[in-house]
Amino acid sequence: MATTLSLCAPNRVSCSRLGGKRAVGSARALAATRAPARFASTRSVTTRAVQEIAGADWKKEVLESDIPVLVDFWATWCGPCKLISKVVEKAEEAYPKDKLKIVKIEVDPNPDLVEEYGVYGLPTIILFKDGKMVEGSKREGAINLPKLKEHLAAYGLDA
Repeated sequence: MATTLSLCAPNRVSCSRLGGKRAVGSARALAATRAPARFASTRSVTTRAVQEIAGADWKKEVLESDIPVLVDFWATWCGPCKLISKVVEKAEEAYPKDKLKIVKIEVDPNPDLVEEYGVYGLPTIILFKDGKMVEGSKREGAINLPKLKEHLAAYGLDA
């Protein structure tokens, strides 16, 4: 038989904060009292988001970039594209923004780019330098972060 503990007891979270609720069992009561404190941290985390571009921005963001650009070709309906999106986000954080720009472009609204760069499988990543696709840099299919870093290192980009 479980005992009912009041969370309104001294040395516990106040009743007004918990809406006057009671928890059953000591483990649940303890967890309920600790949960608010866990989120009280004011730790600042700054992350960069991978920029999603439209076809109209292609020239400016990719071809005219002063730094190498890794382009992630993706589609909303593509399962492996969703998997690789987390890897691409982590890569964005791992590489200095003055050494590598990472952008995403959706293939469905941009069939001209798909045809021009031979994107036949998804997801596809391609590295661009000085306004041109780096020969041999196109890679199709899902990839993990260590493999992506290895792939980029082969073209002179280290994290």
